[in-house]
Amino acid sequence: MSRLFTIIFTIFTTLTSFAVSAPKNIILLIGDGMGYAEIALTRAYEFNGDEGLFIDTMKNSGSVIVKQLMIDDPSKIEFTGESASGGTTISTGNRTSSGRVAVRAEDGAHYKTILEEAQERGFKTGLVTTSIITDATPASFAAHAQNRYCFTQSSSACSTHNDIPIIEQMLDQNVDVMLGGGYNLLAATVREGSTVKKKAENLGYTVVTDRKSLFDLNYGTKTLGVFSNGHMPVEWVGPGGKGADFVKVDDNRVVIFPNAAACELNPDHKGTPRLEEMSKFALESLKNEGAGFFLMIEGASIDKQAHIAKPCGTIGEMLAFDRSVKMAVEFAKEHGDTAVIVTADHGQATQVIYKPETYDGSPIRRDLIPGLYQLLLTRGGHELGVYYGTNNINDQAHTGVNVPIHTYGMDNAYSLMGVIQQTKIYGAMKEFLFN
Repeated sequence: MSRLFTIIFTIFTTLTSFAVSAPKNIILLIGDGMGYAEIALTRAYEFNGDEGLFIDTMKNSGSVIVKQLMIDDPSKIEFTGESASGGTTISTGNRTSSGRVAVRAEDGAHYKTILEEAQERGFKTGLVTTSIITDATPASFAAHAQNRYCFTQSSSACSTHNDIPIIEQMLDQNVDVMLGGGYNLLAATVREGSTVKKKAENLGYTVVTDRKSLFDLNYGTKTLGVFSNGHMPVEWVGPGGKGADFVKVDDNRVVIFPNAAACELNPDHKGTPRLEEMSKFALESLKNEGAGFFLMIEGASIDKQAHIAKPCGTIGEMLAFDRSVKMAVEFAKEHGDTAVIVTADHGQATQVIYKPETYDGSPIRRDLIPGLYQLLLTRGGHELGVYYGTNNINDQAHTGVNVPIHTYGMDNAYSLMGVIQQTKIYGAMKEFLFN
């Protein structure tokens, strides 16, 4: 009996020890500029305004308060955000000011990121984006700079604070998989005199620049994939390639409303890997029996298309992002010990409206629609009015709205439910991964 008890106890403690020490993974998906309005726009166009997105099925949800610090006086708050400050808040738990990447607003001191902490503990790491790979969101996990546009040594942005070029920092950080745009970076000179491409290869990266080459790689290859010159082309464009514009008026300045028209596929996207394809390669490559992984996936042009008042671009990128979320959750369900966190860095300027009305029935005149307007024809055959009015120039400003957060697979999911500060996301990730 004593020997049998010893055997049973040994088996139990071994299994318990394995369960406690099993590696954990985080898949963090950031919809850049993905406020509630951008989600509502996509639902309206694709699903008649009903639930239909995969994120609508994620029941562990919350609402995130977004703030950043003022550039000139970091003791004061700005009640909006942008990608560098938002990315830094998510990756480090610390707020900073606009344009700063994982550094303190007051003095540029470095904040350690969740990706760096994961690497110190032996985790594999990956960054996937539809922007140029050095853009603010991916950079805020694997680089430190006081000017987010210090991409390469030749950039004048690097001279403002003597930052080390972001692409060089990201390569030196030894991230296992980095996929996005930016093959224009490859020929840039690095500080030691060679090129970015040569530096990457010397560090053991396989450099790929097209969809087929990515698919030909074996999973687990240390990869730098850059598939476009700068930001990657979006999947959808507006009718005739056009976005929102100033409404036309007749001789009496009465508005002539456009005919509603449907979004179109972007021919420039052909041959470019989709976000979910890059994400699948990263996930399969980072699977690690001995340790966990941290992967950040960004749908970057949800934001970038809103900046230039192109709602169809935003809708197409929102749908691509949502497909990637679905794939991430399916991966987590299959493999276990994996948390999926879906959120945004800040809100954007999109507004879903109908045709403005006057209470007395008088004609709609130009001054009632001073911003940019587009009338789309939805999948269900309905008119969808989209409006942008945060700037008078053709670069729409971010808005200070709350942004969503959804989670799957977190044993501390409650900490990211309800109304929360954006700073809490880092702590919840750290607790899940390392405790």
